[in-house]
Amino acid sequence: MDPVARLRELALALSDRHGNFGADEVLPYAAEAIALVRQHPERLADFEEEFVYLPPHAPPEFIEVCMHALRLPGVRAAFEAEQSAAIAANDWRREPVFRHYLEAFEDDWGDAADFYSEYFGKPNIR
Repeated sequence: MDPVARLRELALALSDRHGNFGADEVLPYAAEAIALVRQHPERLADFEEEFVYLPPHAPPEFIEVCMHALRLPGVRAAFEAEQSAAIAANDWRREPVFRHYLEAFEDDWGDAADFYSEYFGKPNIR
């Protein structure tokens, strides 16, 4: 299967589970997605495009975990633009979504230690 299509499949499969997601539900999907991106660096632009497409379709937790691990610059730039557009439009429902995505890019993202330490606490993971 095409790795970008597999990334979308993982995100949508988790989304199909509905509800609030705990780390134990998110991590298997996110870990496989992260591994896919790392195994196919030649497809980086395609992966970035896919992650930019995913926000209305994938659980935020999935995107946040992936972005904390991968720190894809094209995705960060797109999320910054979305957040700025939301602020300019006074869209206070959309702004926090992108703010949380952007927080996941930071080294000190609290969720990495609080909820996803099983994954991010392992050596050489980033």
